[in-house]
Amino acid sequence: MKLNSAKEVWVARLIAWFAIGAVSCGIIFVTTFMVGPSLFAIPNLSEKIAVSVFCPGAESTSRQDGASVPTTSSPSGTYGHTVEITCTFADGSTEIIRNEQYALASIGGMFGLGGLCGLGISVLLMLLPFFVIRKKKEE
Repeated sequence: MKLNSAKEVWVARLIAWFAIGAVSCGIIFVTTFMVGPSLFAIPNLSEKIAVSVFCPGAESTSRQDGASVPTTSSPSGTYGHTVEITCTFADGSTEIIRNEQYALASIGGMFGLGGLCGLGISVLLMLLPFFVIRKKKEE
């Protein structure tokens, strides 16, 4: 779109940014709650996120999956398994990531990565008016 004055260009860009901002909110919401959970399908990603959050700099890790236990007090409720990760550092010390920490890091990390994907798309969209809306060159 070619406009005549600098004022017209900036007004058009502001209107475009307002519209793109509204669309970006939807994009970030959708990627957070649709792309984020689908990232659980990537093998060992949740484990890598938990280790990077709670054991940065660990030399090696070992994962122990526990038994399936009820997640509610209801006898017909859902069941879930427990996970415990042992991190070993270069000096020989160890640290254990408990099941609660693992769950927090993996769930938060997946939704956060989904949100970051949406944020990346939104930033690219916000740059679009600079390239599309320009001042007409005088001949």
